[in-house]
Amino acid sequence: MKLRFLFSLMLGASLAAGAQGGYQDGVDNYNADRLDVAKVILGNTINDAATNKAVAYYYMGQIDYAENNLSGAKANFDKGAQADPNYAYNYVGQGMLALKSGNKAEAQRMFDHALKLDKKNTAIMAAVARAYWTVDPVAYSKDIDKLISKALKESKNTESAVYMLQGDMAAATDPGEAAGKYEMAIEQDKAKGIVNREAYVKYAHVYDKHNRGLVIEKLEELNRLEPNSGLAQRELAEQYYENQQMGRAWKQYEKYVENPNHFRRDEQRYTGLLYSAKEYDKSIQWANKVLSEDPTVYQMNRMLMLNYNALEQDSLAAVYGEKLLNYPGADLVANDYLTYGNILVDLGRAPEAVVFVEKAVEMSPDKPELLTTLSKTYQKAGMEDKALDAMKRYLDSGEATATDYYSMANTYWAKARKLEKGTPERLESCNEGVKYVDMALERAPGNPAILMMKVYLIVTGNDDKPNADAIKVTQELIEATQGDPEKYKNMLAASYYYNGAYYADLKENAKAREYFEKYLEINPNDQGVKNLLEIMK
Repeated sequence: MKLRFLFSLMLGASLAAGAQGGYQDGVDNYNADRLDVAKVILGNTINDAATNKAVAYYYMGQIDYAENNLSGAKANFDKGAQADPNYAYNYVGQGMLALKSGNKAEAQRMFDHALKLDKKNTAIMAAVARAYWTVDPVAYSKDIDKLISKALKESKNTESAVYMLQGDMAAATDPGEAAGKYEMAIEQDKAKGIVNREAYVKYAHVYDKHNRGLVIEKLEELNRLEPNSGLAQRELAEQYYENQQMGRAWKQYEKYVENPNHFRRDEQRYTGLLYSAKEYDKSIQWANKVLSEDPTVYQMNRMLMLNYNALEQDSLAAVYGEKLLNYPGADLVANDYLTYGNILVDLGRAPEAVVFVEKAVEMSPDKPELLTTLSKTYQKAGMEDKALDAMKRYLDSGEATATDYYSMANTYWAKARKLEKGTPERLESCNEGVKYVDMALERAPGNPAILMMKVYLIVTGNDDKPNADAIKVTQELIEATQGDPEKYKNMLAASYYYNGAYYADLKENAKAREYFEKYLEINPNDQGVKNLLEIMK
C-alpha cells in the first residue's frame, strides 16, 4: 500500500483535538490559506493574555466571511474594533461587509475611516484594495488599480502587502507572475528586517507541482530564518512528505509536534512516518500517546497492528487488529482485513483468517493479485478446492507470473497428497498440477524449483514411485543446477534419490548405486540408503 494512502487513513480526528498556543500561528495559517487550522488556533488562543484581540478578531472575521458566515464576520469585526479602536483593519472588514451587501457608500465611509487612522500606512491601502477584490474583482477593478498604484507610489514600490495582493490576483491564471510578486514581497520585507512568512509559503504553493526542489529550498530558508514558526515547520514537513523524502519528513515532523500549535492529525501523520522509517518503537509510543489522550482516534489501532506485525510480535498485532476491526463506525480498508488475516495465519489460525482475507479481496476488485494470498490462506486452512478456485480466478485475470503458476501447481500437489493412493482423483489432481508447472516453465525455463515441483507431482501421481517421466525431469533439474550445486543441494539430493530408486526397481543396480552414492555425498548419515547399497553388492 502506498504511504500516502496509509497516512490518509489516519487523518480522521478533529482538528480541534490538540491546538493551543500563540495566536500568531493562527494568523500565519490564515495567510497561508489554511483556514481550518487558523480558525481552531485563533479560537483556542483568543483569551490568552499574549493575544492581540483586535488582530485575532479581524482574522476570525475574515475566516467567517470566507465561510459565508456574514453575521459571524460582523460580530468579530465589531469585537475587534471594540478591543482596539485604533486598529484600522477591522474597519476594512466592516467596509467589506457593507460592500458585499451593496452599500458602497457605507463601505467607502468605513474604508476612509481606516485610511485616516494611519495615513502613512500603505498596507492599509492594500487591505482596502483586497477587500474590493474579495467582493468583486471585476466590478471594482478601477478601485483596486487606483489603490494599488497609490500604495506603490507612496511606499516608493516597497509595500509588500501590494505584491502579496498582486500575487494572489495572478495565482489562478499565471503562476509565474504570482511567484514573481511573492518573491518581490519577500525581498522588500527582507530589506526592512522582516521575514514575510506568508510570501514564502504562497511562493511554495505556486510551485509545489512544478518544481518541488525549488519549493523545498525556499521553505528550508524560511525554517532557518523562523525556526520556531509552526507554519514554517509544518509546510516543510509536508513538502518532504509529498516529495517522498520520508526520512526528512519524519525528522521535520519530530520538530513540529513539539510546537504547542500542532494538531492531533499531525501526531497521527508523525506516527505513520515513524512506521515508514522503521522506527517501530517510537511509532508505538506515539500511537499509545494519542490513544491515551483520545481513545476515539481508532486509526492508532491500525498503526499498532502494523508496527507489532513488523516487529513479528503477532499476538500483540492481533489484539490491536481486532480492536480496529471491531471499532463502531471505523472507516476500514482492504489492507486492514488483509493484514489482520495474514497475522492470524502466522499465528496458526488460518481457518479464522479466511473470512478477513475474503473481505479484503471483495473490497479490492482492481487487485486480482490478492487472490493469490486468498488461495494460500485457503490452502493453509485445509480448503484445497477453494484454494484452487481462487488461483484459477487469478490466473484468468491475465496478470499471472511463473511464481503464480508454480503456486497453482503446489496447491494441486497439496490436494493430491491428501487423496488415497491409486485413486483416479489423486492422479487427476497431479496431472492438473503438471499442466500449471508447464505453464510456469514456459515463463521461467529451466527453473530448478519449478522442475522439482514437476517431479513431485509426477511421483505423487504414480503412488509415490518414480517413473520414466519423473526421471526425465530429474535429469533436466540436475543439469540446471550445475552452475551452483551447493545452492540446490536439497533438490539434487531428491533427484539422486529418485533416480536411484527408479533404477533399483528396474534391477539396474550399477546405475542405482551410482545415484545413491551421489545422494550420500549430500546426506552421508542416511542409514537407510547405506543399507540399500549393502544389499546391492
